[in-house]
Amino acid sequence: MVHALGNGASSITPALTVDEARQHARVQGGLLGGERDCVRLEGFDLGNSPIEYSAEKVAGKSITMTTTNGTKAMMACLEADRILIAAFANLDAVASAIADQRRVNIICAGTNGQVTLEDTLMAGALASGRGYSDCNDQTLLAIDSWKDCQRSPNKQSGIVEKLMQSKGGKNLQQVGMVSDIKLCAKLNTYSVLPTLSPQTKTIQL
Repeated sequence: MVHALGNGASSITPALTVDEARQHARVQGGLLGGERDCVRLEGFDLGNSPIEYSAEKVAGKSITMTTTNGTKAMMACLEADRILIAAFANLDAVASAIADQRRVNIICAGTNGQVTLEDTLMAGALASGRGYSDCNDQTLLAIDSWKDCQRSPNKQSGIVEKLMQSKGGKNLQQVGMVSDIKLCAKLNTYSVLPTLSPQTKTIQL
């Protein structure tokens, strides 16, 4: 989603189910993006790879998207005051946006209800700049995981190594998408701040 909006997509509408995504795209138009277990859904324009969301394909387009875990996590946050979408690709933009907030909940999508290392690592990256006074133990564990990457002689390589060990990374390796892991490990490719509106249930900049 960060890559799509960073490359000029006008909006993204998360959908909980495949049928809901198809119905929304039929009514509203635009592109259909999504996956189940890392594999593009039949009849969808785009799948799970950030590489697919190039400016040539998505600039000026609206996208309806459904994923195995992420869209469910987003839609569970609709009662929050503000909902930001974070990735390593826009880490500094999101970290800056939450720096002065008194309370922040970092929601990890996980994989099929299980905690995953890739989400924990990202949560630690966001939380590490906020101070530790109000952190719960889950957050402290996430920060420790992120610090392991920071201690690596090459932070980028450290992130890639961690992601390769993670559940999500292993899933991508199994379907031949190792290049996606390396791309997703890149820091601050974009300075965008995707925001999910509880009213319209769309993500825009």
